[in-house]
Amino acid sequence: MILKLGAIAAVSALGLSVYAFQSAPEVGSGAASAAAPATVPTGVDAKAPRMIPARLLDCTLGKISNFDTQREQDPSEYTYSSRHKFSLFLPETPVRTAPPPDATAPPEPVNPQTRIVADPDGIARDAEAHAFDRVVDFWPQRVEMTKPISEVAVKLVVIDGIAPNQSTATMFLTSANDAVTFDLKNLYYGQCGVKLGNQAQAAASAAL
Repeated sequence: MILKLGAIAAVSALGLSVYAFQSAPEVGSGAASAAAPATVPTGVDAKAPRMIPARLLDCTLGKISNFDTQREQDPSEYTYSSRHKFSLFLPETPVRTAPPPDATAPPEPVNPQTRIVADPDGIARDAEAHAFDRVVDFWPQRVEMTKPISEVAVKLVVIDGIAPNQSTATMFLTSANDAVTFDLKNLYYGQCGVKLGNQAQAAASAAL
């Protein structure tokens, strides 16, 4: 059942323009502190773009059974009908210095290494025939991604709640027809362990 969620819509970085999910406030404040500009190491060209390292997220996502469309709901209130393993790889990318494309503009090219690494229960099976078509990567603040299901629907992934040491994050996953139209029977949320850099790259390659 896909329903429009207008009551809790929030501004999003995706070309979708808005999305309807809120993370816990205390998690968001931690992510903000993690986003402080990094200093440039001695001997590194200051003009070279700063890079976000490769990341592998190993998650346990719960299928939300009590999502309330009428109010903002803290994730601590969620109950789950099942739990599922899910792994996602994000390749190294330059730190974003410009806003993402407008919702009406063509999406930016997505690195083809961006992929679902493991989905043993098939919670994103309906999108497996397609590559990710939109990725707005503001790590360590937030990452938003879509993967087409059909001409009118996408699989939506939102990563936030990224800890200051960047070893954990939270993930929200669902199907959507647009920015505020979600499949309420398939809403998933949970915690992820995060591997960075060479460790992430090696683990993702080993999973191929």
